[in-house]
Amino acid sequence: MRLDPAFLFGPVSRIGRMLRWLRRHLLSMFVVLGLIALALSLIGTYQHFAATPESFTWTNVVFFASTLFLADGTMFEGGGQFPPALEVARFLAPLATAVGVADAASTLFAHRFEQFRARHARRHVVVCGSGPTASALVDKLVGSRRVVLVAEDAEREYPDAERPPNLLRINGDPAELLVLQGAGVARADVIYSCLADTASNLAVTLTARAVLRAGRTRARFRRFADARADNPLRCLAQVGDLSLLPHLRARWIGLEGDPGFRLDFFAVEVLGAHSLLNSNAPAWSRPGHDDTAPHQPPHLVVLGTSGLGQAVVMELARRWRDNSPAGGPLLCIVLCAPDASVKAAAMRSREPALGRVTLLCHDSASGDVPPELVLISRAPGEPPTPPEFVYVCHREEEEALLRGLEVVRAVGAGSLGVNRTRIVVRTGRQRSFEDVFGPREPPTDETDPAGDGGLLDNVGGGLRFFAVNDEALPLDPGANDLIENFAQIIHEKYLTKELAAGAQIGSRRGLRPWAELAPDLQASNRAQAIGYSEVLRRRNWMLVPLGEHDPEFVFTEEEVEQLAPEEHLRWRRERESRGMRFGPTEQDGSHPSLIEWESLSAEDQDRSRAVVLNMPVVLAAADLGIVRMMPRPPDPPA
Repeated sequence: MRLDPAFLFGPVSRIGRMLRWLRRHLLSMFVVLGLIALALSLIGTYQHFAATPESFTWTNVVFFASTLFLADGTMFEGGGQFPPALEVARFLAPLATAVGVADAASTLFAHRFEQFRARHARRHVVVCGSGPTASALVDKLVGSRRVVLVAEDAEREYPDAERPPNLLRINGDPAELLVLQGAGVARADVIYSCLADTASNLAVTLTARAVLRAGRTRARFRRFADARADNPLRCLAQVGDLSLLPHLRARWIGLEGDPGFRLDFFAVEVLGAHSLLNSNAPAWSRPGHDDTAPHQPPHLVVLGTSGLGQAVVMELARRWRDNSPAGGPLLCIVLCAPDASVKAAAMRSREPALGRVTLLCHDSASGDVPPELVLISRAPGEPPTPPEFVYVCHREEEEALLRGLEVVRAVGAGSLGVNRTRIVVRTGRQRSFEDVFGPREPPTDETDPAGDGGLLDNVGGGLRFFAVNDEALPLDPGANDLIENFAQIIHEKYLTKELAAGAQIGSRRGLRPWAELAPDLQASNRAQAIGYSEVLRRRNWMLVPLGEHDPEFVFTEEEVEQLAPEEHLRWRRERESRGMRFGPTEQDGSHPSLIEWESLSAEDQDRSRAVVLNMPVVLAAADLGIVRMMPRPPDPPA
């Protein structure tokens, strides 16, 4: 008979909530009980001594009343009848003392117990740092996951009265080894580093890897450390400068070699651009759009060159490249900011997709957009038309609102609304503007023309708001994991090649979609992606972010013939490490290709060559390319 987990954990959850309520109200209970007990004890003691005038003094009344709180029964040794107030006080006073002691003990030991729970937590999420990003992650994750917050001011960010049940706090510098060990990083699933600068976040990731490596040296952690190969610690470090993001990714992939530790980098602005354009997408990037249509799409306007503004421009360029026919018209984007031209030049140097975009820059000292750039003709002789979207991406919330309202005046209220021009204004975590201006969609109930929302008019849904941290976080570690993405691309290309050669889905273990692939084969694809770093190191090659004019990397025939046997040897060792042995068929832990390179069939050798040739294509999916470095000089003679 199987028990429903809800049957077991429902009462436990209710008991936990009751205990937390008692913990928060112990002090108030102590004060109330103490005052009642003190009043009753004074009244009862007075009545008791007043009955025997020869022993009555106020000193006796106060002294013996106070002894009731210590459960002292001296006054009751003779027995007999006592006043009702004293009878109640003799039990209530010790109870008040017990509540006070419990409150003091909980105050003294709650922090240590919280530290104990954090150190021994499993499969939890660790968030390092304080500020909007860390707070947004905690608030989004704590409803469904156990979260450990590590920061210098963790208890100030979430005081006892506001601490969610699933949140544990560790005060300290997350770059310190002992602090991260106290957060249970060795058994965590994910660690987010959200400190103020990139260097501090890199220090946290370095410390997290050191915690894992220190655990492997202890016998009691060896079995758990081995399991990390299939369930690695995913470490995501926040990057402040968007231009650093591809460079840091390139350097990590170039040195990836620890199967139990995955590192990737994220910028809230990049995640925000994805989320912003998913919910406010131009018509040509929506599902079902005819990507063969050659017409010129309406132009788009981006106000502000903050990190979000730059990320929006580059993401629009990538989506236009992927959704428009080759040789078709260029997408027109108007960029307005005090440093629009400088930022545009920097973006063009690192984003190849901007080659498919006409970027009109206006260096506006005030940050506004001139009317002639709001209304633009799609073709010579045609009347000017308003943009499909205006994305207001200024860092300051009030400035963003001001520029958005100025665009309302420039475009005209008649051109705003659903299926016309929409103005999307960036906000922070507070979504008060959206509440004030009401819902996006205009009301349809004629009896309630004001709708159910706003104090102010949102111009028929033409004025929208986007809360970056609320919408962008939390990020999916798996979706943001380059190794995981590379592994899926590797399998997709293998599957496409085999099916094109006449193979049938399901005819071999590996001929299945990724979601249906056996765990050991998924792990094999991940190992292949991790093996890229070894190829780069042996050949003195380097990964760099792809630029607009970078030539496509192509292996020479000699390099392919050198790398293919090495790839086969890597694959063979990886399969054998999982217990697979040579056998006539690919089943029951055997494989016919687990032999030396020279004994392989031509078909199997070609598969290894295809793996090598796919490597630049897989890396290009993350906008990374291989560069051949100068040969290393020979070692000087001894």
